[in-house]
Amino acid sequence: MRKNKKLLLFAVLISGFLGLATTLTNDFEITKNLELFSNIFRDVNTNYVDETDPEKMMEACLVGMLQSLDPYSVYIPASETEKFLSNMAGHYAGIGTSVILDNDYNVITEVFENAPAYKAGLRPGDILFAADGKSLKSLSINAVSNILRGRAGSKVKLEYQRAGVNKTIELTREEVYINNVPYFGMLKNNVGYIALSTFSEDAGKNVAKALSTLKQKNQLSALVFDLRGNTGGLLNEAVSVANVFLPKGSNVVSIRGRDKDNQTSYQTSNQAVDAAIPLIILVDESTASASEIIAGALQDLDRAVIVGQKSFGKGLVQSTKDLPYGGKLKITTSRYYLPSGRCIQSLVYKDGKAISVPDSERAFFKTKNGRKVLDGAGIFPDIKSTDANVEELFKKIRSDKQFFYFAVDYLRNNKIGGPDEFMLEPTVFDKFSAYLEKNNFNFVSETEKSLNLLAKKAKTEGSSTDLNTEIDAIRTELRKEKMNSLSKFKNLILFELQKEISLQAHLKIGSIQNSIKNDPDIIKSLEILSDLDGYKKILKP
Repeated sequence: MRKNKKLLLFAVLISGFLGLATTLTNDFEITKNLELFSNIFRDVNTNYVDETDPEKMMEACLVGMLQSLDPYSVYIPASETEKFLSNMAGHYAGIGTSVILDNDYNVITEVFENAPAYKAGLRPGDILFAADGKSLKSLSINAVSNILRGRAGSKVKLEYQRAGVNKTIELTREEVYINNVPYFGMLKNNVGYIALSTFSEDAGKNVAKALSTLKQKNQLSALVFDLRGNTGGLLNEAVSVANVFLPKGSNVVSIRGRDKDNQTSYQTSNQAVDAAIPLIILVDESTASASEIIAGALQDLDRAVIVGQKSFGKGLVQSTKDLPYGGKLKITTSRYYLPSGRCIQSLVYKDGKAISVPDSERAFFKTKNGRKVLDGAGIFPDIKSTDANVEELFKKIRSDKQFFYFAVDYLRNNKIGGPDEFMLEPTVFDKFSAYLEKNNFNFVSETEKSLNLLAKKAKTEGSSTDLNTEIDAIRTELRKEKMNSLSKFKNLILFELQKEISLQAHLKIGSIQNSIKNDPDIIKSLEILSDLDGYKKILKP
């Protein structure tokens, strides 16, 4: 009976779609394929040899369809809508952790200040095995997050492992608030600093408050605005944050969909907190979406100097539509365009696959002062903080979670001081190098890529065993050379390790307090701001 009710429900839903498609679009292809889908869906659920679950079948169909478009178009079932909305709001009820999936289990990567997990003693590196007696093995991050979240005041019993020892703990869920401005303060020479971690609700108001506070309490001469690691959020908050630094009526971003003549432009609507203060914006490879709107708009308007690494390049705009029975559809409907006319999006998606466009095929646009900026490639910094080799190496180390797991081990075996006093000994670099070697860390250099192509060609041409032996010998020497070349980046590696260790020990605010004194991007920013004539020449060469 339950199955028949669900089939009837979905038949009605599909019929509604059929009617809508016919009435509104009169598109034969849409109508034909919806009818085909309806017949197949009904026949499979009616005639398949085993009992089926129409709801799961439909969800699988929706997920598969949207995966053929891009990674950002997704179906949000009713069970996950609360989580989706709470992420936008910047608060939710749960235990206050971030997790990653590693070797079939979710591992805690961060705990939030004053949240139940932190107060109960859970720490990064703890492996979650079960919740309320149910195994968490092989569950997705979303599935585990939904289990850990729940009504404030409700309890959850967790089984986890730390350093090979199994433990059990019961936590009471609470409202968890994530501060989107985790830290602001003063650097050297009357230069202020503000970090923005996400564009959740009140981001613009909080950045404005931080800047106003710095101006009131200090002789503020310039500002460093940190958007590194900020993956975006609400568009209206991006415009609000831009308004902190731009005069009323300034163009920030426009969005254009399939109809190029139909676009929506967003301008600042209030007076700026400070539209003239010398400003540097820090970006990295994780700076994305709303963060790129801020960095790109202020770069196009020559309002700020951008320092760091090339940003992620997410310029696709998603709209969220309500669906029957509590679900939501988040679908890409348009692209972001900055004041110069360029787009942020760096990848093109075809049949769900990402296609990279060479820079040589991209168009150039011009900033307000006539500086050239590249279309469709994220935001290129005006001043790069590291070269390409360092960026690729660090991306690989981070993606392999080598910094993270080394920091977990380090904290389990060493006591460290507070945020203001903690400093890694240089000998830790040698321990980290040995750690990478032990874990068979492998970074494929450009030379190795060429060597691999040579080996592949030699194999297809049936080259001699001697040549293959020589190629293997060269590969071995290159690996040794790579590991030895790590010493070239010793200071940078030590800085990254210290930042990760401090994040795990002192949480977000403590990590920022600890790192700003030795942060290469901040040091470079202070150098630029110490020469205001040079700063102005960057913006108006």
